[in-house]
Amino acid sequence: MSYIIEPYRPKLKFIRSQAKELFNFGKWILGSTILIFMITQGDDIFAGKLLGAAMLGFYQIAYRISNMPATEISNVISRVSFPLYSKLQDNLSRLKDAYLKILQLVTFISFPMAGLIFILAPEFTRLFLGEEWMPAVPVIQVLVLAGSIRSVITTTIPLFRATGRPKIETRWQVVRLFVLIISIYPLTVTYGILGTSVSVLLSAFISSIGFCFEAIRITECGFRNFGKLVMLPLLNGTIIALCIYALKSYIDAATFPGFIALIGISIIIFLGINYLFDRCLNYGMKLLIREGLRSFRN
Repeated sequence: MSYIIEPYRPKLKFIRSQAKELFNFGKWILGSTILIFMITQGDDIFAGKLLGAAMLGFYQIAYRISNMPATEISNVISRVSFPLYSKLQDNLSRLKDAYLKILQLVTFISFPMAGLIFILAPEFTRLFLGEEWMPAVPVIQVLVLAGSIRSVITTTIPLFRATGRPKIETRWQVVRLFVLIISIYPLTVTYGILGTSVSVLLSAFISSIGFCFEAIRITECGFRNFGKLVMLPLLNGTIIALCIYALKSYIDAATFPGFIALIGISIIIFLGINYLFDRCLNYGMKLLIREGLRSFRN
């Protein structure tokens, strides 16, 4: 029917200038994809080869649980943000506002969630996985810190690609892989899968400095604005973790009712702290949620 309705007929045509432009952009995307595969799968391969299948099983379950803030939240938001950044790449003011709002939303959710996972990892593992999985608990606690850092990194990658700077992403993925390569063997030999997780944390932390610096430079948002949107959720997550840690002395989190009660209390603390941040520090989360709901209705 399209051939009947529309007289246009597509033709194959090689345009050298456009092909060169696409290749120059795509080669960095390809390079980053390969590097990310090596980073995310290399630790599994190394742990399995060096420590055996049993330790690899503990490591993999710990990785899945601890990386929920990065994979379930920030990756979805980042996919949505790419076309938005592409539309705004020539409007620096709007691009900066869009990036800061997405960064704020990601850290608002992922940092407090990471703090909760960190503090309740022993009880969660014992309740839902069983006593035999308890060796994975320290690994979960280290990797959840790496996952929260990754959630910030994933906000920068669509920004680099949408503004035509994929080389920046590739460069810092190389740094991330390099840190992983030089640290994973000595740490794994010395501390087992806990050492592997520390190596992953180090690689994420060191490379995140570069990712964040480049995002600040491109958007010209300033270190103060960027730091505020990272530090306030980090403070929120830390307060939640400390409060839940103190309450575990009075509420048995190893039972299902106690665990659910602590989750409910943490949500109340989370909302209360954000209310104070909005009132006292002009955090702006309430306004951002209101704008999001208005856009959803429209």
